[in-house]
Amino acid sequence: MKPFKVILILVLSLLLANCRSAPSFNFGAYSEAERLYEKKEYQKAIAKYEEHLREHLEGHLAVIARYYMAKSYEALGQGNEAGKIYRQIVKDEPKLIWANFARARLDELAKESSHPLPPNTLR
Repeated sequence: MKPFKVILILVLSLLLANCRSAPSFNFGAYSEAERLYEKKEYQKAIAKYEEHLREHLEGHLAVIARYYMAKSYEALGQGNEAGKIYRQIVKDEPKLIWANFARARLDELAKESSHPLPPNTLR
């Protein structure tokens, strides 16, 4: 085999081997909270979102953590607690899209107050 072909095969092999191990991002407690939320382990997710917020009070991930913490409370049937967090997001971050999402959830909570959802029905 010609040296060029051998080098080309080696380079391609290395490139393909690196494709299998794509980087995975980990944001500590926030990443763990997301995983727990997806598994519908809402109480544990709330604890991890709170842990993240103790370490990172500001920034986009903090707003997102607060939003999903509220959704977790909502899923547990604790609409009042969720509403407090949604209202705080709207007050603190009125220009962010997460405030729009929070307003929508507040509207939905207001509609559901006469017909509350059972716990664990949110996605």
